[in-house]
Amino acid sequence: MNFQDTQLWKESIANENYGHINLREKLKSAFIQSRENASFVLKKIRDDFPNLTVHDITHADGLWQVASVIVGDKYPVSPLEAFVLGCAFLMHDAVLSYDAIGGIKHLRSLKEWKDYYEDYRKDDSLEENEKLFETDFMAIRLLHAKKAEDLHNQLFKRSDGSSFYLIENESLREHYGTIISQIAGSHHWNIEDVDKKFDIQVPPTSEYPNEWRINPLKLACILRCADAGHIDDGRAPDYLLRLLKLNGVSKNHWVAQNRLSQIDIDLGDKEKLIIKSNINFKEEDFAAWNVAYDVVRILDHELKTSNELLKKKSIDEFQAKGVSGADSKEELRKYIKTEGWEPYDAFVHISNVEKLIKNLGGEKLYGKEHKLEIVLRELIQNSRDAIVARRYIDGDFNGKILIEIEEKEDGTWISVIDDGVGMSISTIKDYFLNFGCSFWSSDLSKQEYSGLNSSGFKSVGQFGIGFYSIFMVAKIVIVESRKFDLSLNDNIVLKFLNGLCLSPIVSHKRGVSNTSTIVRFLLDPQKVEWKKKYTMKPSVIGSISFDVPYASIISRIAAGIDVDVYYKELGNEETRVHLDINKIREGSDELKEWLKDITYARYRDSNSYLAYIEANYQRLRRIDIDGSFYGIAAINTFWNNQSSYFDISSVGGLSNIDCGNSDYVGCLIYETDTARRDAKVGNINLSRWANEQLCILKNGSLSDNDRLFLPYVLGKYGIDMTDDMLMLVFDGDSSNYLRCNFKELIVNLAEDNKKFIIGLSSISSNSRADNFLDVERSIQQVSKDETLFIPIMNSGFLSVKQDDTNFHTNLLWCINKVCNDLGFKVSSSEEDNKTVSRFEGKRKALVLTFSK
Repeated sequence: MNFQDTQLWKESIANENYGHINLREKLKSAFIQSRENASFVLKKIRDDFPNLTVHDITHADGLWQVASVIVGDKYPVSPLEAFVLGCAFLMHDAVLSYDAIGGIKHLRSLKEWKDYYEDYRKDDSLEENEKLFETDFMAIRLLHAKKAEDLHNQLFKRSDGSSFYLIENESLREHYGTIISQIAGSHHWNIEDVDKKFDIQVPPTSEYPNEWRINPLKLACILRCADAGHIDDGRAPDYLLRLLKLNGVSKNHWVAQNRLSQIDIDLGDKEKLIIKSNINFKEEDFAAWNVAYDVVRILDHELKTSNELLKKKSIDEFQAKGVSGADSKEELRKYIKTEGWEPYDAFVHISNVEKLIKNLGGEKLYGKEHKLEIVLRELIQNSRDAIVARRYIDGDFNGKILIEIEEKEDGTWISVIDDGVGMSISTIKDYFLNFGCSFWSSDLSKQEYSGLNSSGFKSVGQFGIGFYSIFMVAKIVIVESRKFDLSLNDNIVLKFLNGLCLSPIVSHKRGVSNTSTIVRFLLDPQKVEWKKKYTMKPSVIGSISFDVPYASIISRIAAGIDVDVYYKELGNEETRVHLDINKIREGSDELKEWLKDITYARYRDSNSYLAYIEANYQRLRRIDIDGSFYGIAAINTFWNNQSSYFDISSVGGLSNIDCGNSDYVGCLIYETDTARRDAKVGNINLSRWANEQLCILKNGSLSDNDRLFLPYVLGKYGIDMTDDMLMLVFDGDSSNYLRCNFKELIVNLAEDNKKFIIGLSSISSNSRADNFLDVERSIQQVSKDETLFIPIMNSGFLSVKQDDTNFHTNLLWCINKVCNDLGFKVSSSEEDNKTVSRFEGKRKALVLTFSK
């Protein structure tokens, strides 16, 4: 259908009742010229992205008819409004080509392109040219509406070298080009932005009658509804469907639109549109039918939200208020027919969303221990991501997190406050309140913070569920946030007044300077209690419990993050409890104090912990591998103490508060592939760091204890200590416990023709020395020609497996290494009832003999 035959055209520019024939002819002529220019630009979309449904001039023309049906007869659109709307039809998709975006080279220089390429770069299933093409399309798809907002100023070139603007008439372009381009770009805005950004009255220039005033908001609503409604076979014609080699999502879109007739008013309900299929959808077209259902639902939504906005603004509503059958698949199948199957609203669904969130964002995920500390860890993580993201946007920004504890009449309130990027209303609606949906990997993130994804920024948060842990402990939750670059009046407030609910109260309240986001919650005393002193209970038998101030708990949680953290308790002055780890230098006083803060050393029953830090903090080294930072640490030589709290194994710098295995002093930073954060991933090769640590220890002279214990630690980093190590054994001949140089021990065993006995553990299928060796009972079984190996700590060093990838330089490796160096042969056998285990009674042993 020719656009000049549509009702909307006839009742606007072509409507003689408006008079002023010369002005209407001027507008008509200018529009026809713009249409011709746009046709040249729109044709390139098919050349560049052939799998897209039709976006050429026929789509722009088709919007006139679709809009005519939607708005209905006699809908008031002045001739000047018709010109503006028609040009917006021409421009709204015009940037979906390389030429319109500025060329491939320009496109690939944009931050948005680099953001998407960062995602595709990691996809090993695609060839490089495929990665580039997919990135091109995703970037153009993201940018085309935004770039359309300035399209009236863009100069295009024809193949003959001549140039043109889409709107050639200079006066019309200068006076109305901006509003035309903004309307064109608005088809990808949410309806709230349409309401916020558009006026309802723009008086015309003096050349035109005053009653030809322009209502940009109304025109934007017409465009968004018409664009959503142009979903018929004209967008996916038969000849192209047969010609193109389509698959996947593209094919489903083509098949869906190819089988739909144009929209019409439902004669049974003239306030609704009707969309019918002209070809039935067979079972193999199931996915395509669902695409049709989705586009019908989108059109229905656009009609309803646009009419609501028009009504609110006292503007004439459209005749069409919705789409027949859009409420369910069962209803829509009356209009979009199937063959051999029947669509139903049968889908995987969650009947109790609140219960799911409580389970997956609460105790079932995180457990029942340290619930408040887990909540604070998750909230600190969110604040850290927001602050570091802002640093990448604003290079001079530093940022900080504040944890505040307050006692009020209704109980204990805790606030986590930051000055990071904050959240827009779109972020809050689509991601913050969307359980399991992470903002940082979204298209919205790329829109709001272009260049962030490709800048090197890496969020700690990945799963979009951390905030919901708050309902494990909170009775009331209040969230305030605004994007950092918006005014204080744009501050948004969410209130959860009775714990977790699916529809929090949303309001606005003037924000606070230098603050972007505040998460404030009232503790539920039935779930958790906050105390000024926190009792640490080491899990190692015989260790003594001790109390620490709550500020120290925050220090440990935030041990490895790259943001300053402050703490304020019960009205006292705020104090810094964590220094950005990137500001901590090796050997500095800041490093020493940081180490005391994160290890609770000041609060232990013995001064030995503080004394050890004072004597050893200068050994800690920053661990940088291939441009990535993995923490600050030293090998722990505080032997015979498995509850030192000296080591922190963190995820993204954030840790649990429990005691670790104390192989090192400091904080290591890993990634995780689980929302619980208890699984660390990433193949970090720490062998260089471990070698450096051994050299530092040697330079200060190794103690006998160091030489005895270090093999149990350094072996997992592949470090060979056979030249320096000592071993604890029981010699059957002298009936003495001995600390022997390892090489000398093997030489003596070979010379004296003695057997070396290693008690085996059944727990690991006899591939490991028994850590639970009952030494007193086992030595009674040792004869004079035997020497018994005595383990001194539990470690992978006790493995007696060949080529153990988990602990390369294990006990067996060390034995074989020394024998190879000495030219000795090793013979091995297993004997039953040779040693005694504390838990298993008599056990078999590995019996080794050595000979030259």
